[in-house]
Amino acid sequence: MSSWRTLLLRIGNKCPEYGGSADVKEHIETCYGVVRRELEHSAGDISNFLIECAEGLPHKIPLLGTVIGLLNLENEDFVKGIVETTQTRFQEALDSGNCDRIRVLMRFLTALMCSKVLQPASLAVVFETLLSSAATTVDEEKGNPSWQARGDFFVTCILSCLPWGGSELAEQVPEEMERVMVGVEAYLSIRSHNADTGLSFFEEDDDLSAGEKDFLEDLWDRIKFLSSNGWKADSVPRPHLAFEAQLVGGKAHEFGPINAPEQPEPLSQLSGVTYGREKHNAELRYPQRIRRLNIFPTGKNEDMQPVDRFIVEEYLLDVLLFLNGWFVKIL
Repeated sequence: MSSWRTLLLRIGNKCPEYGGSADVKEHIETCYGVVRRELEHSAGDISNFLIECAEGLPHKIPLLGTVIGLLNLENEDFVKGIVETTQTRFQEALDSGNCDRIRVLMRFLTALMCSKVLQPASLAVVFETLLSSAATTVDEEKGNPSWQARGDFFVTCILSCLPWGGSELAEQVPEEMERVMVGVEAYLSIRSHNADTGLSFFEEDDDLSAGEKDFLEDLWDRIKFLSSNGWKADSVPRPHLAFEAQLVGGKAHEFGPINAPEQPEPLSQLSGVTYGREKHNAELRYPQRIRRLNIFPTGKNEDMQPVDRFIVEEYLLDVLLFLNGWFVKIL
């Protein structure tokens, strides 16, 4: 395996975020230097490999995004190609309903925005496009609420990006960010609450067991708390800040338009049996996260911000995705 591939795969492995003591800035600079020297000979391979690493090692997305931001200072056309390829892969994921890829690529886009590679307004447009689709889906007159699972998934993906990039969006495009937050609030007001009987390996919190909040409602509360706290999430690494003075000189690229999946057949045209079948099919394609995982002892929660627990769950999903075979593609 070439040295630049090895460096990208191992980026951050020995840094404090992963239990080591290496300096993360130095590690990023080393990767950037090696990759930059190889661009003349292997630009296509490097571009594809960076995106594959983001998809297969999503817990390293902030580090990879910073490397791409530094490359953008040297070769705008190369990085523009990464953005365009990501747009194509993201649209394909939307069309095919590839939930893992949608979730991960949205975080990747957020990291690119933080590293001044992607225009903040472009990311906001992605969010608003998916929000509009979700709201139409659960509208009883215009949509088909039996497909709420898809709407919930899109909104969950949007909210899950905000610990990684909410601060930058709120600072750089405050009006667009406000529209996104208002749109989420509006969606939650018209969707149906997800009731669940619970399973033994999920935490039986009093509020959840009483049916007061499902996963999305609970996540929204955590994101609102994060917003009120200045978008400070200690559990999210932000390596781009160490290079902020350099990255600000790069050209932020536009993200091409995306099309949300076509709306399902309107509810008024479905019988009761068909509605149930549609709901089942939607939940198979867009699996629902109903409750928080019971992954911490009770006392541990006192030391965590409300959003930190969700971030840890996201990292667990990242690890499961990696173990489920993504690493075969990139090793």
